[in-house]
Amino acid sequence: MPYIRDRVFILKNEVFREQDARIVMYGQDHGKLIAVARGYRKMQAKHLGHLEPLAEADVMIAVGQAFDKLAVARSAVTRPELRHDLSAMAVMGSFASLVEQVTRPGVSDAEIYDLLCELANVWQGKQASPERARLVLAAASLRLLDILGELPDMDGMDDGKASDGAMTLLRFMRLRPVRDLLSVTAPSVLFTETSAYVEAMIERSPLVTSLHGPSTIHSLLA
Repeated sequence: MPYIRDRVFILKNEVFREQDARIVMYGQDHGKLIAVARGYRKMQAKHLGHLEPLAEADVMIAVGQAFDKLAVARSAVTRPELRHDLSAMAVMGSFASLVEQVTRPGVSDAEIYDLLCELANVWQGKQASPERARLVLAAASLRLLDILGELPDMDGMDDGKASDGAMTLLRFMRLRPVRDLLSVTAPSVLFTETSAYVEAMIERSPLVTSLHGPSTIHSLLA
């Protein structure tokens, strides 16, 4: 039986049958992976705690005919502060959902894995307003579109629907690390305008229909 070994970022963990879980991951070497963790929902399960959404783990997956099975999983990077920060959880959950939507098994890109890790590391000791958290999500989403080759030409993006300030911020978001947005000083209305522009861009993309999460971010943090 062939095996896949990789370090992965957990995107989704959902019920599969009575005691099992279906784990959707994005691997550093293999891209999107989907495997079943047998008995995961039992209290004594060996994988319990290693496969929570937004965690990083080292895994070994047994390739099967009907579905792949998770043979080994060990936590690789722990970020306890992430789960105590509502802004971090709202943004990371929304971005993980977007990555899950726009990627497919068999196509790998280490830049996407690195972007997930970069976004997860932004929140160490940082707090964000609803408008800034939404902007951080928009920036990561913009970078994801760029990696996938679905970002419009930045020079041709000025279609009159965004102000000069929003266009400047868009170009900044594309080129600079996501963490830099936590120190940008600008009116919150500019953050909102720029985020809305990116969300509309995503809706026009052939990859997805919408970016889930902006309303959740505001309801949690406002």
